[in-house]
Amino acid sequence: MGSSVLFRTNPWVDSNAMLTMGKSVLHGLVPYRDVIDQRGPFLYLIFAIGAAIKQTSFLGVFIMQLLNVSIIYWLSLKIAKEFKLASVEPQWAAILGPLALIATSAFSFGGAPEEFAFTSVLYLLYILNRYKQDVTDIPLKTYFLLGINLSLIFWNKFSMVGSYAVFFLWVAGIFLYQKQFKKLLKVIVAAVLGFLVISAVFLAYYAIQHSLANLFQIYFVQNINSYGQTNQSTLSKIWSLLFLIGKEFRVFAVTILIIIAGWIKAIHDNKPVAIEISMFLGAVLFVALQHRVNYYYVLIWMPFLTIALLRLLQFQIPKMNSLNKISFNLLIVTCLIAIPFANNFDLQQLIVKGDGTSYSYESNLAQRKFGNIIRDKKTKNHQPSLLMVNDLDKGFLLAADILPSTRYWQKLNMNYEELPQMYHSFNDYLVHKKVDFVIVSVPGVQANNIGTVKQQVSAVIDPHIRKSLFANYRMESVAANGPDVYYVLYYRK
Repeated sequence: MGSSVLFRTNPWVDSNAMLTMGKSVLHGLVPYRDVIDQRGPFLYLIFAIGAAIKQTSFLGVFIMQLLNVSIIYWLSLKIAKEFKLASVEPQWAAILGPLALIATSAFSFGGAPEEFAFTSVLYLLYILNRYKQDVTDIPLKTYFLLGINLSLIFWNKFSMVGSYAVFFLWVAGIFLYQKQFKKLLKVIVAAVLGFLVISAVFLAYYAIQHSLANLFQIYFVQNINSYGQTNQSTLSKIWSLLFLIGKEFRVFAVTILIIIAGWIKAIHDNKPVAIEISMFLGAVLFVALQHRVNYYYVLIWMPFLTIALLRLLQFQIPKMNSLNKISFNLLIVTCLIAIPFANNFDLQQLIVKGDGTSYSYESNLAQRKFGNIIRDKKTKNHQPSLLMVNDLDKGFLLAADILPSTRYWQKLNMNYEELPQMYHSFNDYLVHKKVDFVIVSVPGVQANNIGTVKQQVSAVIDPHIRKSLFANYRMESVAANGPDVYYVLYYRK
């Protein structure tokens, strides 16, 4: 939603980072080798296509999101037809698919990896319900397509594969229990071939770029071994995991209750849902295994909300005349429009085009101000370079219309103990003045004098790079978008 043409820009750091990565790909930079981020190459491809449409705004990304929502609606329509709803026409009931995507705070500003993986999970749920949750009836060609969808998720953000992992474990278990070994082998071959169709594209790209080692080191090794890792005992890790799962249930309790109600309806109708429940629990577990639960992580299990809502529409409403059906359709559309504003408080930070501030009085003054300063340094032979030294990029590279010039160009969500090489790289960039500009994010209200600003900057900068920053860069400008944080722009001496 934040990428919509209705708003100035998408203020979310992750969407801005992905757009920068997409633009970098368009200009010949190779993710993980030339520019580093944590997400998968399929997500970079989506944002690269968006950037190809429009590089200086989120218009292209918005078009990709509309395409994704269209597929979600189409799948929801097919599910609604399978459920044979009596009280509402399938084309109206299918609106509940997009509603499940955007209705909760998990959607945030839009553009998360989970948003694009939502479609593949919903496809799996459609297949499961089309074949009455009997995996032995699913054709081999469909297993091939499921392998493709698993690959799309895997190369987007591999921690989102929980539902598919549990599904294929169920498939293997059922075929083994029934001693259908030849059929199981055929299913494995079909699914693996589907998985390899997509994987081969990305592996070939990185092989051509002589960057396979970078792909595996950053996307797999670094994400698994560094992100959110602790020195806790095994028992403590399990204890923490249970609390993270509890957080998912607590924050999205109403959603969980609706999903459970959908299962109760299916059980009441004597329809099997054991595989579906297991897949949901697998998705919940894989979210918690990321060592933290940001709200948008749970978007990966919101397709189960789509199924639950459509299932609940199977209840027969007596004396349902044409006028009541119109009222029911109007209610669904009203929910689509109103519920996101009730649940998603991030929307109040969006700035409508033509306005200077958002509903919550946030602006993007800092981005516009710093962007103008950085662009003024552009020459025919030189593009200014920028480093976000203590935070993710909140749209400063987009505002300046520049690309990263260093491998680490923003501070990833890892401290020195988790990823020391990032901080060593930052220090090298600062000591040798490899970047022209540096931006520091400072929590709190903007200070009134330069001395206080410097003290606050010093307090939020990692000590491994503090000396290098102050020795080689001078303060150029200070700006704030609101009362919660302000930004300091440094320029090389």
